[in-house]
Amino acid sequence: MASKESLSKYFTGTHEVQECLEGQGEIDLQTHLANCKKNPGHEEFLPVNYLCFGYQDNDLNGFTKALADLTVMIAVQFTSPDRPEFVPGTKDPYPCCNTRGQNSLRTGTGRVLRVTESTKGMEDYRSCPCPEYEHSDTPSKVWCKVEVLTSRHVIFDSSEARQSNCRLWFDDDESPVVNIYGWDVCEADTQQDLCLLYCVTHVIGVAGQLEEMVGRFYTINKKVNEKYKSRRDVERLTIIVSHPHGCSKQVSVGHWLHKQGEGRQTRYTYTTSTCPGSSGALVYRLGHWMFNHLHIGTNSSITFDGLNYSCLHWEQNM
Repeated sequence: MASKESLSKYFTGTHEVQECLEGQGEIDLQTHLANCKKNPGHEEFLPVNYLCFGYQDNDLNGFTKALADLTVMIAVQFTSPDRPEFVPGTKDPYPCCNTRGQNSLRTGTGRVLRVTESTKGMEDYRSCPCPEYEHSDTPSKVWCKVEVLTSRHVIFDSSEARQSNCRLWFDDDESPVVNIYGWDVCEADTQQDLCLLYCVTHVIGVAGQLEEMVGRFYTINKKVNEKYKSRRDVERLTIIVSHPHGCSKQVSVGHWLHKQGEGRQTRYTYTTSTCPGSSGALVYRLGHWMFNHLHIGTNSSITFDGLNYSCLHWEQNM
């Protein structure tokens, strides 16, 4: 198996954040969707409300819905001046390095991991620090912290986190706008391309709903894992729920092809369709238990040219 450093020569290419033209904002996202060259027409994507895999398995469909419930569209309005010039171990430009220190919109995807009380780790804030209360005389003193996992090339550091938001339950164009607001980052790792984003919300009903969804997600994941773990290297089914081009949530289904790594640290290539805006989405491999392999982009190396690939992460096979 290749070392973490030498894996760079096998996995290199485009990252799939969706950048918008300067000053165009959300209007530009629909233009990118219509003019997409990677997946014209987006025929390989399924709207989350119309799931149909050809698998007569209610548990698998239920798991995919549970994953979709926790999948969020991340919008970032600022690029940190501390982003590196190159992707570690390569001469590839690091995503968005050309807009360092500037205000510019980009989008990606993330997944809610957990919900915690506002006092844990943020004792200095006696009221909700979200931007909705920035100039309020009566800010809410009851609020919650929501942890969202995404790629570091989507959210690099705290300066970007504080100018970001996550849109929840954006299942179609008619979905109401429900946002939680970025506040800080934790456990950011450029080599693995992982970032844990701390968000805040004072809408306690939203936090409670997310907490219930997290519990349901892990319960049904355990059930599906037990059902398929003996067939995981035969089926190789791979599911991704993401927000292509910063638009409504979509599900894509394919198969993983290659696994590379050293020891228990691995990364994957797969045929599952993605687009700009899919960066940070979970790459779910049927029959695998704990997993945080996130989508990065499309490979341009000779070895895996044209295949989508994940970040490097621990392999936990139960």
